[in-house]
Amino acid sequence: MSAHREKMPDDLPLFSVSQYTTYPLSFEQDVALYQEIGVMGIEVCEEKLADDPGKAREQLAELADSGLEVTSVQPRVLSLFPHNDTDTNKVPEDPEARVAGYRRTIDLFSQCFPDQEIALVAGGGKAPAYNFHIAHQTARKLYPPLADYAAERGVRIMFEPLSPILMNAFSFICTLDEALQLIEDVNRDNFGLALDIWHVWREPHIAERIAQLGEQIFGVHICDWPIGEPRGLQDRVLPGEGMIDLPALLGAIERTGYSGAYCLEIFSDENLPDSLWRADPAQVIEKGRQGFLQAWQQRH
Repeated sequence: MSAHREKMPDDLPLFSVSQYTTYPLSFEQDVALYQEIGVMGIEVCEEKLADDPGKAREQLAELADSGLEVTSVQPRVLSLFPHNDTDTNKVPEDPEARVAGYRRTIDLFSQCFPDQEIALVAGGGKAPAYNFHIAHQTARKLYPPLADYAAERGVRIMFEPLSPILMNAFSFICTLDEALQLIEDVNRDNFGLALDIWHVWREPHIAERIAQLGEQIFGVHICDWPIGEPRGLQDRVLPGEGMIDLPALLGAIERTGYSGAYCLEIFSDENLPDSLWRADPAQVIEKGRQGFLQAWQQRH
């Protein structure tokens, strides 16, 4: 354990950090930093891996030797449709081709981390020409065989509904109910929910609804919503520094029986004067960890 890390309570769940939180760093810098400051879990962002498959496998082999637990993966091809204006620079727009890219990610991580039931995040992307009917139909057509492909390789898929402020900017599914309906329609044991508190916290009676989700939660992302509202689509703050009632939501998640990791996922905008992506990454993680610890101790 790093000398920089304070002793954590015995009942604290696994605290993980998404590589998006330290977006300006390289894959190797992330791994070294997380080890140095005593982080035990990592959400791998595949876009930080080398494009060359052989080199990517070498990087993941080094990660496997690091002692960090891979708590989840953000695939390079995350969504059925492009999820922002730059998403098509390296990957195609066609949903079938994008699913093929997702299958390659399943292959990579199932081979590099066998028998670990790695959970991969999935998203919707933007409905083509705002045709939400086609978008929903496509999801129900392509996700069941993709989930079967993942299940054969010991991989889980967790679909993430996004905040309504991102409607058709990053996803055509921006409510918890829509995501749960999709999960029900896909009807596969290895296809569940990625619960990002930032995205769902304003939904009506959210704590009560979360508490009823049971085993549908495959992963949890934590951060906070800026006081006074976000200044852009990627403006987040650290746990305890914003408007979300984290103790209530953490308590609700615990009541589902969820025993997985709580992953600090911070997006920021480097053009903001107080951008977290321009701050010292070790301090960002430590403040985020302490904010989560305080909220966990106050959970109800």
